[in-house]
Amino acid sequence: MDSRRIRGMASRGARIIARTCLLALLASAAGAATADEIRIGGTGAALGAMRQLAGEYSVMFPEARVVILPSLGSKGGIRAVASGAIDLAVTSFPLSEDDLRLGLTAVEYGRTPFVFAVSQASGITSISHVELAGMYAGKILQWPDGTPIRVLLRPAGDGDTRLVKALSPEIRRAYEAAENRPGVNIAATDQEAAEYLEKIPGAIGPASLSLILSEKHALRALKLDGKEPTPGNAASGIYPYSKRLFLVSGRRRSEAAVRFAAFIQSPAGRKILAANGHWFP
Repeated sequence: MDSRRIRGMASRGARIIARTCLLALLASAAGAATADEIRIGGTGAALGAMRQLAGEYSVMFPEARVVILPSLGSKGGIRAVASGAIDLAVTSFPLSEDDLRLGLTAVEYGRTPFVFAVSQASGITSISHVELAGMYAGKILQWPDGTPIRVLLRPAGDGDTRLVKALSPEIRRAYEAAENRPGVNIAATDQEAAEYLEKIPGAIGPASLSLILSEKHALRALKLDGKEPTPGNAASGIYPYSKRLFLVSGRRRSEAAVRFAAFIQSPAGRKILAANGHWFP
């Protein structure tokens, strides 16, 4: 097995263990939170904007303390809010029937363009469906300047993986071929993916515009088939690929969490979200 693949598997295993330990620590500390403390976790795509929202909210309400946790992933966020370990979860997909039976509720608070990104140091500005399929299939191996193409994958079952595979049957088949090809790197979290795309020459992979803007990553969101991935183009349907973002709460909702959720959807909250690549259906 390729050494990079081994390192990637070991890295993902360590992150899974770390994420599990974090959830356990949160659960054990759940009763120690103050009445005005709000703990939020979930998909990495939403965390940068949540930090900005939390900063503005804390200015408006100094008695409130909003804690944004490291990425738990959408599924991890749902588990944490269901157990009472956190107050609110942010996810990139709606709740399942099983989640709803647990008494969880979700509100879609925004959408952001789903993009393919490269480093800003790259001269690449656009890509096509045909080129993406060729890259994932291992048939297109170099950029026009001769730099080797390094496709970055996300884990099987991840929201980004599902979105990539939904682009077309050709891309789905090519992506699945890449999943079984030795030496292809896989990023466990949105933040890990962004760091890889920034630092590795020739890298390309899926991302969200909200993550790029809110965390100020040195990444370029590529045009896809000539369509610019802006919130305006996504809202109008010109650029048809978006990631839906949900705010999930548990059966028991603290007053502090209810107030912060209302702030996210207020004009002040939406102004922050719009500045960070979101649009509203």
